[in-house]
Amino acid sequence: MKRISLFIVINALSLYIVSRLMHSVYIGSLTSLITLTLIFGCLNVFIKPLIQFFSIPMTFLTLGLFSFVINGIVLKLAFSIVPGTHISGFLNAILAAILLSIINTIFYNVFD
Repeated sequence: MKRISLFIVINALSLYIVSRLMHSVYIGSLTSLITLTLIFGCLNVFIKPLIQFFSIPMTFLTLGLFSFVINGIVLKLAFSIVPGTHISGFLNAILAAILLSIINTIFYNVFD
């Protein structure tokens, strides 16, 4: 339970930082941020493995770089589900996913 709550807090902080660093990412309120964090976590658990499975050939051909596109798809999907949040453009979703991965890595190395 402690690990799950740490995951939620780190992802919420990371999403907030990404929204502050990128003008194309908008999170309207704290409620939207928490909802976005929970939806993004659920999508990472249930939908992302399916997308990864069906895109194995493309990921193999791009030497793993297609995983950034997959992360962008999941992030864009999460933003489209949660009201009060917006991310403009698919390229911005990919860049936000890369930035989110970097920030999450830093936080997990500090807190874990």
